[in-house]
Amino acid sequence: MRFDFKDDSYIKDFAEFWFGFTPYFYQMEFLNACLTRNRVAAKWCRQAGKSQSVAIYSLFRVLSERCQILITAPTQSQSKELYEKIRQMSNDNPIILEYIIKSTETEMKFKNGSRILSLPCGPEGKSIRGYTADVVIVEEAGIMKDSIVNTVIIPMIASKKEHGQIIKIGTPLTKNHFYVSIFEDTNYFVSNVTWRECIKADSYSQQFVDEQKMNLLDIQFRTEYEAEFIEGLASFFEIDVLNYSDQFDYKLISLDT
Repeated sequence: MRFDFKDDSYIKDFAEFWFGFTPYFYQMEFLNACLTRNRVAAKWCRQAGKSQSVAIYSLFRVLSERCQILITAPTQSQSKELYEKIRQMSNDNPIILEYIIKSTETEMKFKNGSRILSLPCGPEGKSIRGYTADVVIVEEAGIMKDSIVNTVIIPMIASKKEHGQIIKIGTPLTKNHFYVSIFEDTNYFVSNVTWRECIKADSYSQQFVDEQKMNLLDIQFRTEYEAEFIEGLASFFEIDVLNYSDQFDYKLISLDT
């Protein structure tokens, strides 16, 4: 079966029927963008259902058509966390499980030829160089080097012509490719989810938000729950220094760790 990706009712029905879950309005906006746009950048506050949304979209694609999906992040633990969400949802559904012919800690293969692969890009992108994909999901895009995205990730979809898709998700920490995709590149659909959307959808409580405002520094709250770009939070160095240091072997620590 091949779905008409312009009709988002299919993926809503897919989520409800196969997983007993009705996506929040902001998740539907993101899913619809993934179905209709080849470039999507999502900066969401914490625990808003990002992994669940990406997992639903990934499974929808691989089950409805032959599709190659690559999930990558700076480290294996970061890419594996999202991949494990997809794998868990598959394993919990006996019907979907029947369509899987291979399931390891880094790779899933399906009877229709689809594949989901999870790999770290590492400091230089050598571990993912040479792969081809229909969809590349860049996890923790805010800390992934521009050089890796431009010279390794983007070429992965070159042979797909106008159908190759890049989905960037994370927190914008420096003025790198992710920042540009969100604020400057009009080719990208931007999905911005803050605590306000979560309150409206009832996925957060006001009590929780008030508690976080009280316990976190203002700069922390604005980054974690406003999904706001704030210079200086990622490290002790200014943004320009971080951009310059791209030629060195430096490490940025994700806010998730």
